[in-house]
Amino acid sequence: MLLDVSHLEISYAQKGKEPKPTVHDVTFSLEKGEVLAIVGESGSGKTTVIRALLGCLPVGGQMTGGMASFDGQDLRTLPEKGWQKLRGRDISMIFQDSGSMMNPVQTIGHQYVEFLRTHEKMTKSEARAMAVEKLALMNLPSPEHIMDSYAFELSGGMRQRVGIAMAITFQPKLLLADEPTSALDVTTQAQIAGELTYVTRGLGTAMIIVTHNIGLAAALSDRILVMAGGRVVEYGASQEVMEHPQADYTKSLLASVPEIGGRRYVE
Repeated sequence: MLLDVSHLEISYAQKGKEPKPTVHDVTFSLEKGEVLAIVGESGSGKTTVIRALLGCLPVGGQMTGGMASFDGQDLRTLPEKGWQKLRGRDISMIFQDSGSMMNPVQTIGHQYVEFLRTHEKMTKSEARAMAVEKLALMNLPSPEHIMDSYAFELSGGMRQRVGIAMAITFQPKLLLADEPTSALDVTTQAQIAGELTYVTRGLGTAMIIVTHNIGLAAALSDRILVMAGGRVVEYGASQEVMEHPQADYTKSLLASVPEIGGRRYVE
């Protein structure tokens, strides 16, 4: 078992008050190479869960109940040095807009090389060569030119591909993807979905993808976990959840997918 989460509770401290839970009783597991989609509306707790698994909750946020174990390590008791070893190597994250997570006054190459040399002993030229290789894997045109570009000079799709390239550099065991296609047009969404499929099926990396798009979840995942109000309302194999939803909220999500010729395209 790569990741085992059981009855996880996440709370935020409030000045002069007891920590208030915002995520309650979340349970799921993930095997190596498996893909889990967490689906739900904004504010349902999706992003909070994966940020907890990366140890980067906002100020005041903490895991206050349950258990979260990654590759045999208890994430609730992991010291900061332990998190530093995990992040970027064993666990990586793709953000909703990778461009917003990059320094706007430094080139992509400068940031990529700095990232590589933080985690691995190598020269600048070796790091640059590795970065160019990873960018090329993401079907980015002229990787050398992209290395010399700034984030604002790239399209949304190109920025996301750069973010994916950086996230998979060290072939992490677990990839966390937070709404990686929501800010993109439909055609680019399909292309990015293809890149993510390559990462999981081609490299064998396990992934948790957070999305409000149940169609994307069905296309990419082995299992789906549906959240509402900080709680899990449904969890199971993707096909089973799509064809035989049990929770009313899941049924409403499926009903919101537009029909074309009497068919809903969610697979």
